[in-house]
Amino acid sequence: MPPQYDPEFPCIKAIARINSLEKAHEQTQFFDCKFYPYTPPGVDPIFAVVGKGEVNLLDPCSSFTNHPKDHRRPTFRRHQFWGGHYSMVPRRRRMKLTTCTLRDAEKKQPDASLNSCTWSQDLESGDPLLCVSGAIPSIKILNVKRGTLVRVMARYIQSLKACRNAKEDMSNDPAKEVNDLAISPLSPNILASASMDHSVRFWSLDPAHKKQPCMLICAGEGHKEGLLTLAFHPTGRYLLTGGMDCVINLWAIPQLPDEATGTDKPTIIHYPHFSTNAIHTNFVDCVAWYNDYILSKCAGESKIVLWRIEGFNSCDTPPSPTSAPTTHEFHPTRSAFGATYQRLLQFEAAETTPFYMRFSLFTQAHRRPILVIGNEKSKVFFWDLQTLEEWDPKHHQYHQQDGDEKFKLPRARSNKKGVARKIGGKQRESSITSTTTTSTNSGFFAAGAGAASSSQPPDSLALITDSASDSNSSSRAKLKYGVEDPFRTLLPHKTHVVPRVTFAARQAAWSVGGEWMVVVGDQGMMALFAR
Repeated sequence: MPPQYDPEFPCIKAIARINSLEKAHEQTQFFDCKFYPYTPPGVDPIFAVVGKGEVNLLDPCSSFTNHPKDHRRPTFRRHQFWGGHYSMVPRRRRMKLTTCTLRDAEKKQPDASLNSCTWSQDLESGDPLLCVSGAIPSIKILNVKRGTLVRVMARYIQSLKACRNAKEDMSNDPAKEVNDLAISPLSPNILASASMDHSVRFWSLDPAHKKQPCMLICAGEGHKEGLLTLAFHPTGRYLLTGGMDCVINLWAIPQLPDEATGTDKPTIIHYPHFSTNAIHTNFVDCVAWYNDYILSKCAGESKIVLWRIEGFNSCDTPPSPTSAPTTHEFHPTRSAFGATYQRLLQFEAAETTPFYMRFSLFTQAHRRPILVIGNEKSKVFFWDLQTLEEWDPKHHQYHQQDGDEKFKLPRARSNKKGVARKIGGKQRESSITSTTTTSTNSGFFAAGAGAASSSQPPDSLALITDSASDSNSSSRAKLKYGVEDPFRTLLPHKTHVVPRVTFAARQAAWSVGGEWMVVVGDQGMMALFAR
């Protein structure tokens, strides 16, 4: 019987390897990718991929058939901008895409690696703008419609020392690379950057503030080492940051732009309103908001943690800067919201221990939220977060809900005695192999025995029932959907294996409507998914 393709989880449409335009034999290592977010769902799903000194703009072709096994080999056009000059280079690839590549025109650092990108929009012309950064301690704003470099926001603002002493200038400070970028959901003119100089800087993309674009600096007592990741809350009033000091901070952001915008004295926030180093034990390289919950990951742990800040409610008025807890006394967790934190769930992401491997979360009204991450063995793991609320451990099944119902706090349902049911026989995934591009066969073994069992049929989101004749299915379902124990990792709900190549996936991104998803990583590899 052919495998059943679940419509909620995307299937592999095509794969491609893109080499450097300048040196065809070199393979670019891709670190980040983003779909353009300012179009309606299903309209012009353009996405950007950055790595080395290149920015690739791609448009997935809608002419593919809906069957995930349909792999064609059409040509695609590759456009290159170099110092303002335009050329087109046709090449044969396994994915039909239209690609524009913007090379770093700075001859001083031609090989500087780009590791972050985010989209903005020119509010006057409506042109799409792409912000990129990396090893070069600056942020470049690119107009991808015109193929031009709009501006470069270099480090000509005050240094970290100036955050503590506003009288000093940063002209003699050593430059530090920028590791992550994010656009505020409140305005495409508000850009935040995370840097290795321990700071978060907020920039104005408004041309009126071109001479002094820095509006706000969050630095001082937040992080003691370089920052690796940041994420805006959907309200735009809070920002999460994570870094090499294993710390996750939450910053309450004032209304921007403020009276200091456009001046040489930007607003400075010294203390975050929440700070903890108790969640992770290594470099925190990815954070994200899920409503008021937090998803985070660090290098070396091979898991994603879902947790929440107790007392935090985004509907409340943001706290004032003076209410932020100070560092006069050491505490692993400091909070201005009256409590600490609560760990909710953990997701097992096997073989994601290397540094700078990031997850992605798709959330949209009337659609099921999907969490995805790729590993270093060409596998892509998916979790349907709505099933975790629908799961009923008493009957070993889950109950279907409407796609637009808001995710609720997972709670372990109790038995007749009122005690949360535990899952016995701690198990882990032994191997996942695939002979096609979409189906996977999963084998499980008991941790104590260490012997693999026979392979199970492909995963699906069909109703899982508990009966004496289906005990193996029930046990497997509990390992994937059970939320009783916040310290036990949940196995992926779906796993895809990118065929015929082994590469480390660095980042995944979803289109606005969730029709497309792309995974990028080492060896210049890209995998395009669709549903």
